[in-house]
Amino acid sequence: SRLLLLTFSIMADVVSLVKNETVPLVKPDGSGISKVRVGLSWDLSRMGAAADLDLFIVQKTSEGKKIAYFGNKTAITGVQLSDDNRTGAGDGDDEFANFDASVTEDGEYFVCLDIFQAESRNQSFQMVSNAKVTVYNAETNEALVTYPLSADGGSHTGVVVGVLKDVGNSYLFTAKGDYVNGDINTISAAV
Repeated sequence: SRLLLLTFSIMADVVSLVKNETVPLVKPDGSGISKVRVGLSWDLSRMGAAADLDLFIVQKTSEGKKIAYFGNKTAITGVQLSDDNRTGAGDGDDEFANFDASVTEDGEYFVCLDIFQAESRNQSFQMVSNAKVTVYNAETNEALVTYPLSADGGSHTGVVVGVLKDVGNSYLFTAKGDYVNGDINTISAAV
């Protein structure tokens, strides 16, 4: 099992997570965080065409899977995706998803991303600069988890970053870091 390190800060502490480790997303007073934002950022590629990274969320339900992505941003109740950024241009998060535990159903929400049309464009994470996913307390904008993607992604085209689990009025985060080759359909089928 490959070691996956994430920078996770709650209060003044910094904790390194290993793959499949779970931590509660809590405020400094120990109460749960009910509104979370997951941001994806990357920079323009220095090699070839600009890579289009797409953040998407997969929810497993008893009826199957629901997928919120750039073509259906509100497919999952309580989850809202931002507009699609196709180049990574600009500062800060290029795409994000907002989660509200007072509205989402108890259960698991897989945070995933892929490089749009990676196979036909012959692209992989090797061609993407400074890609990372950050989980924030949406009420305070405090970064809770940051996961750099470019260095570990190598020749892969997608990744299951982690799982947000709604446990009432707050969330748990489980680090995954499962890199795959494939598009949104391949990745969604794998979770």
